Amino acid sequence: MSDFAIGSRMANQQIRRSRYAGIASKREVGSVPARIMVPRTIFVICSAGLVLFGLLMIYSASSITGLTSEQYGYDATYFLVRQLLYVGMGLVFGGILAWVDYRRWKDRALKTVWGLTFLSLVLVYTPMAGQDAYGATRWISILGFTLQPSEFAKVTIILTGARIAEQYWELGTLEGMEALKLLGVGVAVPLGLILMQPDKGTTGVLVLTLLVMCYLAGVPGKVIGVFFLACIGLAAIIALRDDYSRARIMTVFDPFRDEFDAGYQLVQGFYAFGSGGLTGVGLGLSRQKYNYLPMAHNDFIFAVVGEELGFVGTVGLLAAFALLLWAGLKIAENAPDLTGRLIAAGCTSLIIIQLLLNVSGVIGIFPLSGKPVPFISYGGSSIISTLMIVGLVLSVSLRSELPQTPYERRRAELRIADEGMSISPNGPFVGSTAADPVSRLRSVNLSAGMTTLQMGGRRTASQYNTTLHGPVSDLHSGSSRLRLVDGTASKRAGTQSRERVDTTRIRRLDLGPNSVERLRGRRNER
Repeated sequence: MSDFAIGSRMANQQIRRSRYAGIASKREVGSVPARIMVPRTIFVICSAGLVLFGLLMIYSASSITGLTSEQYGYDATYFLVRQLLYVGMGLVFGGILAWVDYRRWKDRALKTVWGLTFLSLVLVYTPMAGQDAYGATRWISILGFTLQPSEFAKVTIILTGARIAEQYWELGTLEGMEALKLLGVGVAVPLGLILMQPDKGTTGVLVLTLLVMCYLAGVPGKVIGVFFLACIGLAAIIALRDDYSRARIMTVFDPFRDEFDAGYQLVQGFYAFGSGGLTGVGLGLSRQKYNYLPMAHNDFIFAVVGEELGFVGTVGLLAAFALLLWAGLKIAENAPDLTGRLIAAGCTSLIIIQLLLNVSGVIGIFPLSGKPVPFISYGGSSIISTLMIVGLVLSVSLRSELPQTPYERRRAELRIADEGMSISPNGPFVGSTAADPVSRLRSVNLSAGMTTLQMGGRRTASQYNTTLHGPVSDLHSGSSRLRLVDGTASKRAGTQSRERVDTTRIRRLDLGPNSVERLRGRRNER
C-alpha cells in the first residue's frame, strides 16, 4: 500500500473520530450535558413517582382503619390528607435545599444546623416527648405536630460527615487526631443520642451510610471492615440485653411458634404475600388491612403492596428504587468535588439501606426494625426528611459540570484565523505575534480558497513538523489538497488524560480508572 493511501486512511479515521467525539460530547438536554441531565431527570421522576405511589398505597392501606375508628373521625381519607400536608412541607424544605448551593452548608451554617439538631435530640428526653407502646421516646410535639428528630438528624449527620471528609481527605486542613475529634463530636454524639431513645433502626441505617461514605472518601477497606465487624458485635450485645429486641430476633427463626403474640405481625404479613400471589388480588382489595395486619399503612405497607399487586408489584417497586440508586450514584460521580460526591452518594445510600432494612424485616429474613419504607410508608417526619434528602441530591446535580475531555478542550480553542495566514519554515506564523497562542494548525486548501482552523498553546511553526508520521504530509485528492499538521502526539504538560499510539499508529485515549474508582475520588497521598 502506498504512503499516500496509508496517509489518506489515517487522516479520514482521525477526522471521523473527532467528529464522533464532538457529537457525543455535545448531546444536551435543555442546554445541560446529557450525562448530567439524564440522571437528574430520572432521579426526579423516580422520586415523584414513588411519592405518588406512596399516597395511593397509604389511602388503600389506611382507609378501613380511618373509616372504622372514632379516633380518626370515621374518615377514610384521614391518613391521606395528613400525608398530603406532610408531602407539601417536604417539597418546600426539599426545594430550599435544592436551591441553596450545598457548598454553603459549612462552617457557621453547618454549626447552626448541628446545634438545632442536637437541641431537638435532647428535647426527646424532656416532658415534651411522647412514648410509644414499648417505652421508646422518639417524638416531640410542636404546634400540634408530632415530629421525630432522629429523621431530620440524618441530613445533619450526612452533611457533617461529608464536610469533615473534605477537610481531611481533599483540603488537608485537618490532621488525623483533629478529624477523629470532630467525628466524635459531630457524628458520634448525635448517633449516641439516637441510640439511647432507643432507635436502633435509625442508628443502624446511619452507621451503614457513613461506612459507604468512608469507602467513597478513600478510607482503606480493611479499616472499614474492622469497624463494620465491631459495629455488628456492639449491636448484638445491645440487642441481646433488651428483652423486646431479643424477642424480635428469636421470632425471625420461627414466627409461627408464637403466631398470636410475638410473631403475630410477621405471620399476618406472610398471609398478605401468600394471598397476593403473582399479580395480586387487585388494588384496594386487600383483606389484611381489615384490622388483621397491624401498622398496615406504616411499617408493613410493603406487605399490602404484595397482597394487592402481587409479586409483579413488589418487584416493580424495588426496580423503581434500583433506578433511583443508579441515578443518585451517577449524580455523585459527576459531582464537582468530594463533598458533593459524598452528599449525593450518602443520601442515595441511606434511602436504599432503609428500604432494604424494612423489606428484609417484612419478608422475615432479618429482625423487624420499625423503619418505614422511604416515600411509601405513612409518616410526617419520614416523608419530610426523605424529600429533604432528595433536595440535597438535586443541589449537587444542579452544581455539577462535566470535566472537559481532550477533544472538548481542542474544540473550545478552535477559531477562524485570518485568510492568507501562512507558516514560515523557520519561524512563527505570519501575521501573529510571539505571544499568540498556537498549538496546532489544520488547514484545508480547496479550489475556492484557504480556510484555517488553529488551536491555542504556545508553539512555533517548527514544532508543527511532529505528526503521527513525522514531517508535514500533503495529501492530494482530486482538485483539493488536505494538509494535516498535528503536534498533539506528544503529551501535553498539565493534562490529566493520557494518550497512547498503538501498533497501527492510531492515537487512543486512556480513560484511566473504572467508574467505581472515579466515584471514590482521590486517595490520601500524605
